[in-house]
Amino acid sequence: VMKDTTIAVAASAAVLSTASASTPAATDNNNNNNSGKQLNLSDEELAKIITADMTERSFLVSADLTRSVYSESSTFQDEIDTYTIDKWIVGTQRLFVAEKSKVDLVGDVTVTPKEVSFKFREDLMFRIPFRPVVTLSGTVALTRDEESGLITKYREIWDQSVGDVLKTAKF
Repeated sequence: VMKDTTIAVAASAAVLSTASASTPAATDNNNNNNSGKQLNLSDEELAKIITADMTERSFLVSADLTRSVYSESSTFQDEIDTYTIDKWIVGTQRLFVAEKSKVDLVGDVTVTPKEVSFKFREDLMFRIPFRPVVTLSGTVALTRDEESGLITKYREIWDQSVGDVLKTAKF
C-alpha cells in the first residue's frame, strides 16, 4: 500500500509540472508591464496582503493569490520543480482540492524591502483517485524587486523530505 501511495502522490506532483504545459505564460514585456500592479507597497501593506492570501484564501492550495503584488515574470519553486506564475496557478488548482485541504499560517508574515517570509503547516488533499491527504510544514520566501517592490520569486522550503511527506499520505 505504501508503494502504491508513493507512486500515486508522486504522479500527482508530476501533474503540477505538466498540467499547464499548453497554457502560455503571460508576457511581461521585459519586466516593464506593471499595469494594474501595486508598486512599492510599504512592508506593512504587503504583510497584510500576504497574510490575507494565506488566512482567507489559502493560496498555497487554491492559487488564489493577490496577483497585483507579483511580477508577471515571477517564478515559483517548490521541492519538485520551478514554474512560471501562470503554470503554478493552473497546476495548483488542478492538483489540490482546496476546499478539503487545510492551510495554517504559523506565526506572522515578515516583510523587508528585499523579502517576504512566513512559516506554514498544511494538509493537502490531492485531486486524484482516493483523494490522498499528505501533511507537511515549511517556509515560503518571496523575493522582492528593489525598484518596484513586486515579488519576483516564490521559494517553498519543506521541513520534511519529499519521501517523508509521501509517507504521511492518508486515504
